[in-house]
Parts: sequence; C-alpha cells; structure tokens
Amino acid sequence: MKIIPPDLPSASRPDLLRAKHRYGIWFGVAMGVFFALPAWGIDAYLLDNLHAFHPWLKFLIGITTCMTVGGFAGWLSARIDKPLLAVLFWVIAGAVFAWLTIFLPFQIAPRVSSLLEPDLQGLLHYTYYESLSSGFGITYFWIGIFISLAGLLQIPLSDSAVFSPAIAGRVTPMLVALLLMGSCGSIVDDLSNEALRSPIDSINAAIQYSIDHRGQPVNTVEARALHVGALRAVQDLVTPGRRFIVSGYDEFLGEVQVLVRFDEAWVECTILYDQPGNCEQVGNTT
Repeated sequence: MKIIPPDLPSASRPDLLRAKHRYGIWFGVAMGVFFALPAWGIDAYLLDNLHAFHPWLKFLIGITTCMTVGGFAGWLSARIDKPLLAVLFWVIAGAVFAWLTIFLPFQIAPRVSSLLEPDLQGLLHYTYYESLSSGFGITYFWIGIFISLAGLLQIPLSDSAVFSPAIAGRVTPMLVALLLMGSCGSIVDDLSNEALRSPIDSINAAIQYSIDHRGQPVNTVEARALHVGALRAVQDLVTPGRRFIVSGYDEFLGEVQVLVRFDEAWVECTILYDQPGNCEQVGNTT
C-alpha cells in the first residue's frame, strides 16, 4: 500500500495530478470536437444533400486534426498548470485551427479528392491567391477571441471538475467548451465554406428543375430565376445521377467554376455570384 506523506498537499497528490492531466486531455478533445462540428460538420451535411463529391472529407480531416491538437493543448495546459501559459498554448492551437479553415477547403481536400477520384486529376485548377491570407487573418481573429477565453478558463474549471463529486460539476467545463467553440465554429463556416457551397447549391437547383420539367411546359419566370438557360449547351448530358465539386475560382470568390459528373460526361459550369452563367462539356466519364 502506497503511503502519501502527511505534509503533501491534497492538490499535489499523484493520483489527483493524473486525474487533472486526463481531464485536460478530454477538455482539449472536446474543444476540437465542438469546433469541428459546426465548422465542417454543417457543411458536410449540406454538401451531402447537394450530391457533392466526398462531402464528409473535410469534416473527417478537420475533426481528427482538431481533436489531436486540442487534446495535446489541453494536456500541456493541465500539466504546466498556469492560466497564462494555458492561454498561450491554446492561442497556438487556434492558429492550427485557423490554418485548417483556409487550407483544408482550398488545398488539402482537393488533393485528397483527386487521389480518391483519379478522374478528377487535370480537371481541378485551384489557385492560392494572396487575398486568402486576409481570410486567414479574419478567421484567426475570431478563433483567437473564443479560444483564448476557453484557455483562460480551462485550469480553474478543470480543477473544480476534478474535485467535484457531482456529475454537473464535471460536465460544466465541457458545456463551456461547447458554447465557446460551437459559436466560433459557426462563424468559421460562414467565413470559409459558404462561398464554395452556395455555387453548388445554385447549379444543383437549376439542374433539378431541368430534370423535373423535362418534356413539360416550363414556367419562364421560374426558369429564369434559377438560370436554367445555363444548361442549354449540355442539356442532352444532364442526368439525375450527378456529383459536384468546385474546380476553380477567382481571387474574390465571386466567379466560381463547378465541375459536374453526369452519367456519361464531365461538365463545368461557371457561377457568377451564385448565379449560373454557362456550362460546357470538358470530358467523358470512364
């Protein structure tokens, strides 16, 4: 039986220190999960309903990375046990989160998609513009605010949770993480995902309308509102089975190219501020 010296403070007992370290890890993992769910989970769900290629890819990469980085930051903060250093560790973790929000949709996901779908190689023409760096700054600003507050609260909240005999006391820090990082992730979705998701939504609506009214009288007002005329050159290639992926964009994300895989052909459509412009065949499916 291990004897604890009587002069050893209870808060310094090895078993309690290990409990604090474990709780720090779980707190950090929860921070990563609660950030990733709205930051990429909402986008993945919506893209899944829009027939996108590998809609859950960004979410899986994002949540795995954020859980790992968050868990390490939480453990390190608990081990050092100094609130100001905990803020520093979480600010560094926030930089990784912010980097992911920009490079995941514009760099990482397209490359992984090309590996998973070899037919996409040569059809994606992504360019990293300097203006995207300003997007990183804005994203990091918002993440920095929320994540610094969470980092500052981690140690006092974790200490009370470890010593709390009640379930509510142990859950409270996780609810704080949910509130802070959930709000932050929702802002990030609007900043980094919406501009690439809306063009897919608009061309998918035009295609669905064309399919639903094939061989029937068309309401001119509705067709114009959805810009169904953009499909005129590829009308014979349009099929219910389809998959979408953004294939290119301009510096300000006002003009976005969306690649569509139909049953027998690849078609690329230009979307100008969420309004389909024109579509043309760029290849045949294998």
